[in-house]
Formats: sequence, structure tokens, C-alpha cells
Amino acid sequence: MALMAWTPYFETGLDLVDAQHHALVDMVNNAAPHLALDDEAAKQAVGPLLDNLTRYAAIHFRDEERMMVQKGLVPDYLRHHHQTHQAFVDEVTQMRRQYEQEGSLPGADLLRFLGSWLSFHILVEDQRMANQMAEIDAGQSAQQAYEHVSEPQDAAHAVFNSSLLDMFTLLTERNQKLAQANEEVHRVKVALELANQSLEQRVQERTSELAASMAHLERAQNQLLQSEKMAAVGQLAAGVAHEINNPVGFVTSNLGALSDYVTQLLELLDTYEQVAATLPQAQREQVVAARKKIDLDYLREDIPNLLHESKDGLARVKRIVGDLRDFSHSDEGHWAAADLNQAVESALNVVRNETKYKAEIVKALSPLPPVVCIVAQITQVLVNLLVNAAQAIAVKGAITVRSGVLGEQVWLEVSDSGSGMPEEVRKRIFEPFYTTKPVGKGTGLGLSITWEIIQRHHGSIDVQSAPGQGSTFRITLPLLQPQA
Repeated sequence: MALMAWTPYFETGLDLVDAQHHALVDMVNNAAPHLALDDEAAKQAVGPLLDNLTRYAAIHFRDEERMMVQKGLVPDYLRHHHQTHQAFVDEVTQMRRQYEQEGSLPGADLLRFLGSWLSFHILVEDQRMANQMAEIDAGQSAQQAYEHVSEPQDAAHAVFNSSLLDMFTLLTERNQKLAQANEEVHRVKVALELANQSLEQRVQERTSELAASMAHLERAQNQLLQSEKMAAVGQLAAGVAHEINNPVGFVTSNLGALSDYVTQLLELLDTYEQVAATLPQAQREQVVAARKKIDLDYLREDIPNLLHESKDGLARVKRIVGDLRDFSHSDEGHWAAADLNQAVESALNVVRNETKYKAEIVKALSPLPPVVCIVAQITQVLVNLLVNAAQAIAVKGAITVRSGVLGEQVWLEVSDSGSGMPEEVRKRIFEPFYTTKPVGKGTGLGLSITWEIIQRHHGSIDVQSAPGQGSTFRITLPLLQPQA
């Protein structure tokens, strides 16, 4: 059973707003069959839905109000729209409080409230917001756009909007009265519990010191165990690093010595070959036969190559270990000037295992000035985009990474030759929990986190994609962060 079906009447023409509205309608519809039943399943469905609504409201209301400010809507309307948002937040907060106090909340009440709020918010308030933005884009002033949407409507629309507002208001008042009644019941229950507790006061007074001593001892033991665990983890990490660095170090040293020895042996062979020309015929033929048997010319060419490749392999091991350490470093909140081309190299090293069998990596990196950022977070963004690019390639393809400078900004691009995305998917990829991957293969949070990180850096991320034509993600970041 669905609470409401998504229709074109819900669309405002604002891609981000429409995508978030669609996600909310889907969320409520998915929970509606469970909430409509007055049983244990309904009780278990209420809590997760309230949690999801709280997270959704934080993102959606922030995005809407940011868009209205950027578009320059008049302050009176901004305040009014914010009040409708706050009414929803207050109502959900009140329901959460009731749910926590009582351990339950009637699912039907929650559905009625959500149905009325969705209709009122999407069909009335957000349509008015979108109409004002459209008129501003068409050349009207913000005041003219506000006055236009505030003009009296025809009778049918006025009755419809008034009915929606009345229904939303009545349900809100009803829920508030129920919440007040529940709070009164809760206060009575607390008073009864306090009365019962007073009967045990004497026993508690006699045992409080012992209980406090036992609690103190337990805390001390837990702290000691935690300290020992952390010490063990630290020792293990240090030991692993030591165990990796030691063999890499002595193998690198041995390869250097071996390279010198091989050079000396080849020089000795050169001398033997010069002297061999003066040997008697029989010994000279033995030398020539032995040389052919071991293919000396090939060995002269291949041995230095093998040594060189071995040295490169060891250097790559050291780079990968260093990049993984930097990627998981605990100091993720440090803003500093960084070379983002180096962040690209680090991200490529981290995802090498994911890409090496599926894609050729093409790098077209231009020199970049230092960029003030949290480099670990930008590296995380690049890792997310590179992993997604590899997963979009079915068999074998290419991933191209580019960088450049545009005025006071730098940009990074990750392109793939994968399957691409249709428009309806592209519009929703930055929504939290939205994923096209099979169950268990993705959380739907990677690109949402990516978007949040780029917003935190006052940048932007754009995507170009079409089915069968691959995808291109472009990140744009300012060289300097605005002052707080």
C-alpha cells in the first residue's frame, strides 16, 4: 500500500528539489505498508522512519533555503518558508520524543501527518518557491515575483490550497494535543516511579557506598583493559610497519649490491671474450658453444632490465604503503595548501587493485598551484570517483584523469568509458542512500559523502553522462577558502 503516487504535478522544475522530494515520497511509501498495520512490525518501523526523516530534513531544508538565498528571494518569504520547515522539524522532534518515552507511536497518525505535510509542502509552498525563482530568471525583480505568487488565486486553487492548509493545521494541532496528553501520562508515571523509589531509599542509602566503590573499581578495570588494548594495537601497528620496512629495506640494499656485482661480472665476461680470441681452436669452440647455450647476448640485455623492474617494484610497494597510511591518517581535519596532482597519484595508488585488470589509466595532469584544502578528504573524493569509474566498466576500458586551472580555481576530472547513466539516474546520484548497485554491493553514500566534502570546500561537482557513452565527473575548487 502506497501513501501517494509521484505525479508530474509534484515537479517544481528544480532538479535537486524534485529529486529530494521523489526520494521522500519513496521513503514514506516504502514504510507505509508496515505503519498501516497496528502490530509489532508497525512499532519497529516507526523509529527508523523518524530517523530517516530527521536526516532527510537536515539536508533538504538546508539545500532549499540555500537555493532561495542564492536566488535572492525576498526576506519575508524566506522567513515564511523557514517557518514551514521548522514546523515539520518540531513535529518530527515531538513524535520522536513521544516514541522514546512511550516505546511506540501510532503508525496511522504518522502517515496522516506525512500525507498532509507532503501535499501542503510540495504542491503549495515549494511550487510558490519555484515560481518565484522562475520569474526572477525571466527578468522580474524578487519583490515582483513575490507579489505575483501572493496575488489572489482563482476559486478552485484557493479552495484547494486552503483545504491543504486546514488539513495540515488540524493534524498538527491534533498531534500536539496527543503529545501533550502523552507527556502528562509520562509525568504521572515518573511520579509513581519516584514514589516507589522512595520506599527503597533506606536500602539504597545503606548500599550506595558499596555500589559506588564497585562502580569505581569496574571503571578502573575497564580503563586498564582499554589502555592495554590500545597499547597492543599500537605495538601491532608499529610491528607491522617494522616488519614491512625491514624486508623492503634489505631487499633494496641487496638489489643495489647485486646490480654492482652483475656489472662487475659482465665486465669480467668482456675481458674473457677478448682473451678467448687468442685461445687454441678447440678451447675457442668450447667457449663459443657455452656462450650459445646460455644465450649470453640475451642475458646481458635481460639481467639489467630484471634488476631495474625489481627496484621499481620495491619503490611501488613503499609508495603504496605510504599512500594507504596517508589515506587513513587520523588527522583529517587539517586545512593546508596541497598539490592536488599528488592527491590524484595517491588515489590512483590506493585503487590500483580495483582498476588494473579493468581499465587503462590515462593521466592528463597540468601543473597546479597549491590549493588550501583537507587533502585526505579530497583524496577520499578521488578514490570514490575512481572506484565508481572502474565499476562502471563491464570488461575492459579506460579511465582518464585530468587537471587544470581556471582563474582562481582548479579543476579535476575523472572520465570513464563505462556504461553511462540515463537522465533519471544522473539526477539522483548525489541523494543519500540512492544506489543502482545490487543489495550488499553499495550503501548509496559514496557520492553523497563526495558531494558533502566538495560543498565543505566551497567547490562544485558536475557530471556529464549518457547511456553507452561513459561518465565524466568534474570537481572545481577555489585556491583559497573564504574566511570564517
